[in-house]
Amino acid sequence: MSIFETLLSYSVVILIPVLALGLATLLPVKRWRLRGPLYAVVLVVAIFAVFQITPGESNVSSTAEANEIISSGQPVFVEFFSNRCPNCLASEQSVRSLESQVGDDVQVLKLNVYDDIALPLMNRFRATATPTFVVLNADGEEVWRQTGEALDKGAALEALGIS
Repeated sequence: MSIFETLLSYSVVILIPVLALGLATLLPVKRWRLRGPLYAVVLVVAIFAVFQITPGESNVSSTAEANEIISSGQPVFVEFFSNRCPNCLASEQSVRSLESQVGDDVQVLKLNVYDDIALPLMNRFRATATPTFVVLNADGEEVWRQTGEALDKGAALEALGIS
């Protein structure tokens, strides 16, 4: 993983201390007329930054569509995520990088656990925590799984047969 990917993967972990330091540097400002707008600007930037790094929504609209991807005859990378999960947020850049690296050789199935269509698939793949990453071979059999921590992109690529 490159330094750039590492920084992007841990952007949430980096963002919170940077914002705390930003607010701490504003504390010595003596003028209340200046302090209020500065706090407001930092807060708006923080909220905007947090909403920009959400994994988003599922990339399928029905369970049937998800099952069609799983039975497509290609390897499948499945991600169960939540927009409220810090490790899901930290993994987002790695998942995007993996998607671009595998191209059309691998199907990518992203499922937000709060979508109704995710529940049957969560039960099927025993995804009880977020994030859960599962790699299925071309026959639809599970060959790799990672649960509860930021994506190990190298291990996922190895399980997909891509180096």
